[in-house]
Amino acid sequence: MPPSYNEVTSWKPSNLVSIANGIFALKASLDLEAPLAGNPVLDLTPAEWTGEARGPADSRAESVTRWLRNVADEYGDLASAATSGAANIESAVTTLKNATEAAGDQGYILDRGSREYTVTFDPNTAPSGAEYSADLAFQHQTALPAHGTASDQAVTDTKNAIESALSEIGGITPASIATASGTMTRTTNQAKAFEQVYGYMPATANDWRIAAALDPHSYDPKNKGVPPAISVIKIRPVPGQGVVATGLFIPIDEVIAGMKADKPLPLPRNLGDNREFDVNFAPEDTRVSYFIDYENGVIVARQNPSVDEHGNVKTGTPSVKASQLADGTVAIVYEGSDPLAPEIAADLGWSVNGQTIVTPEAGGARVSGEATDYPSMETYQHLPDGRTEVLHRDDAGDHDKTGPMLNLKFHHDYGDYDNDLDRFPTEKYTSPGNHSYPIDLGNITGMTDLGSADDPPELEGAR
Repeated sequence: MPPSYNEVTSWKPSNLVSIANGIFALKASLDLEAPLAGNPVLDLTPAEWTGEARGPADSRAESVTRWLRNVADEYGDLASAATSGAANIESAVTTLKNATEAAGDQGYILDRGSREYTVTFDPNTAPSGAEYSADLAFQHQTALPAHGTASDQAVTDTKNAIESALSEIGGITPASIATASGTMTRTTNQAKAFEQVYGYMPATANDWRIAAALDPHSYDPKNKGVPPAISVIKIRPVPGQGVVATGLFIPIDEVIAGMKADKPLPLPRNLGDNREFDVNFAPEDTRVSYFIDYENGVIVARQNPSVDEHGNVKTGTPSVKASQLADGTVAIVYEGSDPLAPEIAADLGWSVNGQTIVTPEAGGARVSGEATDYPSMETYQHLPDGRTEVLHRDDAGDHDKTGPMLNLKFHHDYGDYDNDLDRFPTEKYTSPGNHSYPIDLGNITGMTDLGSADDPPELEGAR
């Protein structure tokens, strides 16, 4: 016996679409991560690792990437099953509604709470002069429960398709991974962090980039669960410009963090990010990173925990400010200090700092700015159509443990910085007795501090 009209029309197949969007987003995230999974092994040069174990290790790394791609494909099938099922259910429900209304227009009224689909004739709702027709009554009495049955079958077919897709996922998942919740926990944390700021779940690849930046958790074992410092601000959107992501990272495994006044030797050391440039860098694999989501009008900045050679972990509190011109150009001023560095480092002004200006244009964004000579810096534009453009790469050059000590005090410009800076109001200094020739200090005025993700501030005119 089919469900009643009232039962069928109470269904909400649109909820399946929302779930499918989340699964599609997970697939997109896996597609992004799959090529990176084996890189820590595959990127090792023969000089760094050779021997009998290298071949099997490479094969294992490649198999992990293939497995992740297969999982992504299966999640795509699951999302497609949910999306297709939702459409089929919606179509069946609409057909039942239309048939019920058509019967009512002829005077044949369905008992909407009955699973028997009882139809009675009401001359008050029938066309003028119409009388009861046994043939019409039979047609409606036969057609309406058939539509109810079709609706029920659409649900059953969708359930079977989803169960089949889930079975495929379970079939290719190793037991050791199937029993671990780490990946799903991270995905859940990122989705929650994104929803807190945006008000909806991440759906696109760029949404998930921002979700990763907003995630207030640390997953790298060296960070021992100490959270990053995250700040957010809302700006005017510039549709079509996607996400502009900037990361500053230490390219080697460890660096000298400074010198303790009471104990000059041995020199204390901090762990680095130990990586090369990466268009899909993870926010946790940086010292400082900031993301401009031009599609939705949000800037996210993040400083990750610092870790010293003894395993001590601490997160500093960065200073990040932003400003925006009417054409969408964004200026970001940042400064992040190492919270584990000796006090003398702070006294000497050793910090990662600078100013970045991103100008959106018809052919894509361009970037300019001022940065410290250390560490390495990278900026990419991830466009809505899936393309990624390299806007700026600045190798620290000095891949030596003394890099921060020797280079953090010095700065350099990149891009068309002087001309871009001239478009913003800047601080002027006028010396006594020399009012005719003020000195431009290059500091943009009227900037707004980024704030908490719980209640992000807005730049003036952002909405």
